Amino acid sequence: MRDFQAGVGLSRSWDPKKAGEEVAVTTLEKLDKNPKVFILYSTIHFDKEKNGMQKFVEAAYDQLPKGTPLIGGTVAGFINPYGCYTRGATGLAISYPNMDVTVGVGHNTKRNPEKAAIECAEMIKKGLKDSKYKNKFLFELTSGYRIPAFPIIGRRKIIKLPYKILEELVVLAMNFSTTYLQIGMGKEVILFNRLAKELDDFIIIGGSCMDDEQLMENYQFFQKNVFKNEIIALGIKSDIGFDLNTGFGLKPTGIKFDITKKQVFDSFIRTIDNKPAKEVFMERMKWHEDYLDDRTIHRKTFQYPVGYQKNNHLCVRTPGIFFGGILGISNTVESDYFEVYTNSGGSLVNASSDALSKFEKIRERVCLGIGVDCGVRLEALGNHIYAVQKELLRFFGDTPFLVPFVAGEHTHISTAILNPKCPLRFIAQTQS
Repeated sequence: MRDFQAGVGLSRSWDPKKAGEEVAVTTLEKLDKNPKVFILYSTIHFDKEKNGMQKFVEAAYDQLPKGTPLIGGTVAGFINPYGCYTRGATGLAISYPNMDVTVGVGHNTKRNPEKAAIECAEMIKKGLKDSKYKNKFLFELTSGYRIPAFPIIGRRKIIKLPYKILEELVVLAMNFSTTYLQIGMGKEVILFNRLAKELDDFIIIGGSCMDDEQLMENYQFFQKNVFKNEIIALGIKSDIGFDLNTGFGLKPTGIKFDITKKQVFDSFIRTIDNKPAKEVFMERMKWHEDYLDDRTIHRKTFQYPVGYQKNNHLCVRTPGIFFGGILGISNTVESDYFEVYTNSGGSLVNASSDALSKFEKIRERVCLGIGVDCGVRLEALGNHIYAVQKELLRFFGDTPFLVPFVAGEHTHISTAILNPKCPLRFIAQTQS
């Protein structure tokens, strides 16, 4: 294990350039060798300054040894060994001789998600084609949902539309905005399904970039570049064993809905039981119209995500848009039904310990923990998120770990069979 090195750094500065330099320096000082790769996260606060995000990424990149691959993006917050943060920047650097790495990027994820996935996957395949190692791992980040600005109405999550014809105009506008302006639905499901098909023999974990859960802007980092509608990925082949597990901490409520009409990439639910979807949803949830407002809508709906089963796996989505009788879901719904789920502080904390319990027998061989967590949990737990960090510290001890809060998590279990006797294990974990 002495050959494997990883470091996690942190900056809390409000100044983009200072923060970029600080997060890179505090990360690299944990290593005595040049890193093979650098992963960089930031909350959205640098966006308040003109070109602030670009200044931040460039400052971090300039501190790295020349040619070091860098990927990353904006997140709602993160957990690392030093604490839990909803403002700041953090980095992860990895160095290990028996590891080949490459990075990939796919462009225009909202306009053509399948093409973007193929573009990214081809870069990963090309970059690792000469590697002698068998175990494969991919970490990816992609552009999440961005609320479009409608004429007169502006950027709103709740719009009261008196006439059905106005709903049709909203549907047309959302389709146009997403596909041509690339502001709207993230299309992550379409993109990730194709990515997993292209890289089926990789263990894959990732998530959608976001801001402070307002869903106005998000950015992806690739080398010195700052993008808005890209998928970026880190591909690794190594003699290290890679392990993946998931946890949810959600409980079904028994409140179920049969979807009878979907539009806008199957993310706008138009009718439930052939009735306006919003009306049926509000009635069964026993929510009054005044319960919803543009400022706090996500704080409320994040407490009640909806889900459905696909291939014996729970797929979780969040209601986040109410346009007239339309119920807007955070992503594509690949089902004709969904059920409302809820959570408690205890169940959300236990999701971490339950997911980590799979790895207790190999804990002494774990060299790194990397994960993605859902903004739902960050919003729901508040200050109790430190209980999650405490559980991570208990498991990892002095082993580095880093978990960002994203808009949605993506996982794919490899079709390849790993050697269970690998001397080192690389833990990937996701929670919703």
